[in-house]
Amino acid sequence: MQRTLKVFTIIILSIISGCISSNAMNGNDKEPTETASFYFTGTIKEFYGDTALVDSTEGKVLVTLSVNHNEKFHVGDKVRVGYTGTIMESNPAQIKTLSVELVDK
Repeated sequence: MQRTLKVFTIIILSIISGCISSNAMNGNDKEPTETASFYFTGTIKEFYGDTALVDSTEGKVLVTLSVNHNEKFHVGDKVRVGYTGTIMESNPAQIKTLSVELVDK
C-alpha cells in the first residue's frame, strides 16, 4: 500500500512540475496585456517629458504619450486617450494610459 501511495505521489508531482515548466516556456507567466475599455478626447495643453497635460470635458489629465511611438504630438493637438478606467485623485488627475492617438481637427 505504501509503495502504491509513493508511486501515485511521484506521478502527481511530475504532472504538476511539467505544467509549471510548460507555462514558463510558453511565456504564460507574463502579465496579460490590457486593452482600453475607457476613452476620452481632449486637447494637449502642455508637455512634461513624455507626459502631456490634456484638457478634456472630465478636466485636466496627465497622459503618457510614450505608448504611441508612431506619432509626434504638439500643443493644441486633439487626442483620443484609452485608459484602464481608474483615475487617480490628484491635481491634475492621473491615469494608466493604454493608447493615445491624434483626432482629426
